[in-house]
Amino acid sequence: MKEKLEFVEKVLKAKPGTLTEDTPLNTLPMWDSLAMLNLQIEMTALKPDVQFDDLYMCDTVGDICKMI
Repeated sequence: MKEKLEFVEKVLKAKPGTLTEDTPLNTLPMWDSLAMLNLQIEMTALKPDVQFDDLYMCDTVGDICKMI
């Protein structure tokens, strides 16, 4: 899980170690449609079938990690 959290932090350009599985996405200032698109692009290398709508339905960082 640590590696997944680090991946999300890197893509979202969050400070290392600041995100947890329980972090609500709507509390992150960098969480917007562009961040979702960037995350989708980066996740495609790990999970080719990830869709923008899948990310849109995520409420927490942990939801994203489960998709990876």
